[in-house]
Amino acid sequence: MFYKNVMKPLMTDKPVGIKNVLLVGNSFMFYNCGVNGMINGFAKAKHRDLVITLVGIGGASLYWHDVKSYLRPNALRSYKIASDGTNKVTFLDYLDGKIFDAVVLEDSSQGPIHPELKELFRESARKHCQDIREAGARPFFMMTWAYKDKPEMTSLLADATIEVANENSASVIPCGMAFERSSKDFPEIELIRSDNRHPTVAGTYLEAAVFFASLTGITPTDCDFYGRFDDLIVAPETGKKLQRIAWNTVRDFNSW
Repeated sequence: MFYKNVMKPLMTDKPVGIKNVLLVGNSFMFYNCGVNGMINGFAKAKHRDLVITLVGIGGASLYWHDVKSYLRPNALRSYKIASDGTNKVTFLDYLDGKIFDAVVLEDSSQGPIHPELKELFRESARKHCQDIREAGARPFFMMTWAYKDKPEMTSLLADATIEVANENSASVIPCGMAFERSSKDFPEIELIRSDNRHPTVAGTYLEAAVFFASLTGITPTDCDFYGRFDDLIVAPETGKKLQRIAWNTVRDFNSW
């Protein structure tokens, strides 16, 4: 691991058979029309069948989310509407009512390290992981990034997230480490907006690349996907740099 002073993760196996994924978090996930759309872009470019569903509440901690209700049968992702102009509705049938193979949990950006919130993060994580496993899914935790003006948050958030993930035998998606690595290797790429917290389009792109690599075990490099629509894209040169950052971070973090 390139962060030698950071706690080591215990669940580092390459994921197998993950298709339907639920993301549970806040604006760090839903900025720029959502990291889910970017993850889908990587999956399509890499010919990987991934279905991403996002439940996000602005400013939310995990305590705000009722994850168990999200996992009930015939609720989220129970039907789809055709995007070809017909608006045809197709109701989806899942074996034994199981919808999601994996659930990614994201706490508020300070929650895991805030003196008044960190125990609430730990308690919520334990409950949600239990509910996720009872639904037959695999839990992941998203490691968030440091505020632009508080780089010391990176290692603090890393340790706090890894510790709670280890307690719950869950895997970690190391977005925070990827942001830190990119800021050192490619400081010209702006990943965080002027509010010092939320991601730019490049930030969401990197976030999505880290998610894709962590959920599939597949490298996002050598990929011709650089974003969505006309205004949610990165330059190919920038995209290739961020693809490498994402893969090297995930690979080093998990010792693959």
